[in-house]
Amino acid sequence: MNKIIAAVSFDSVALAAVAMASTLTIGEAYMRTSLVDADSAKEARYPPLSSFITEAHIRELEEKNLVVIHNVLSVKTLKHARENIEKLSDAMDVTNHLNECDVRQDQILSIRESDHSEQGVHGDALIHCVKLLRGIPFLLNKFHYITSHSYLVPKQCQLARYKPDGSSVYVRHLDRCNLSMNEMGVVEFLRASDYRGRVVTAILYLNKSDWDSGGELRVFDHHEKGEERDEKGIDIIPTGGKLILFDSSKVEHQVLASYGDDPRYALTCWVNGILS
Repeated sequence: MNKIIAAVSFDSVALAAVAMASTLTIGEAYMRTSLVDADSAKEARYPPLSSFITEAHIRELEEKNLVVIHNVLSVKTLKHARENIEKLSDAMDVTNHLNECDVRQDQILSIRESDHSEQGVHGDALIHCVKLLRGIPFLLNKFHYITSHSYLVPKQCQLARYKPDGSSVYVRHLDRCNLSMNEMGVVEFLRASDYRGRVVTAILYLNKSDWDSGGELRVFDHHEKGEERDEKGIDIIPTGGKLILFDSSKVEHQVLASYGDDPRYALTCWVNGILS
């Protein structure tokens, strides 16, 4: 009898331990988000952006899943933004990325407005760029973008640096995770909550305005399951001041290698929301 009681007690403790571990794992997965302090589209509004994005741009985004907007930054602002970035060089040297090295080889840094206001670590030109990207959802609402709604705007944008020696690329991928819970499993599904919520990707290039050193963004036509996949794509030169908006759920893309004297810089904001 004592052996039976001991066995039952051990099983109960083991079951309780497993249950607790599972709860902690699921809780950690659920809480893994960068949107805990995200703003609404209205809160992230940035009036200067209205000078560059028009209703015609939003209609093109709806129709083609992608729109390219030129000359969002002046040559002077681009120069100052790169000077701001150069001061972050040491920080970028010690950071890399969260993906496997065979997926991407760029160096990244999270840029938040609050870092600048509280610590003064980012220059005014770079913060202006962050505000431009974060202001996009307000204009999506203003011009009644029909593909998505109910936006959450993360406080941070991602600054990426690709070395100009041909060693840094980013393989073909989609910014939004469209897999189901059955395909991913409960824990990974919860951990990917931010990725599952991405609806619009906004990329602002901070290179020279006459950039000709490769590093093209190759975008591919959207295809439904069962349809032939686009293998050719279209290359977009990452000219400084160029703003790219695309549907995170549909546009596969990759970054080609850069060659020359200067690194390739891109600032990205992933807008979360609900697909219509």
